[in-house]
Amino acid sequence: MRSWLLLLGGLLVWAVHFFALYAVGSIFLTTDLARGLTIALTLVCLLVLSLIGRRAWLNRAPDAESDWIRVVALWGIAVGGIAILWQGLVALLI
Repeated sequence: MRSWLLLLGGLLVWAVHFFALYAVGSIFLTTDLARGLTIALTLVCLLVLSLIGRRAWLNRAPDAESDWIRVVALWGIAVGGIAILWQGLVALLI
């Protein structure tokens, strides 16, 4: 189970961020509260990604399976982080 959380952690955080921003945008529309919540959600999700990334980075073992899990997890975290930054950028532009 721990391996699956490492493998899918970045993408799961990205999905939570996406749906939370969709809810914020649907409920509060274009208010300043929506902008503040978007920035706060983005920062919280990036913090969670950094914690998962730290866990994946420190997951060093001599076997090939553990190394593969670490590399795939770090790539998923990188993709999730870029997507979260891209989605949160809207709050700074408007």
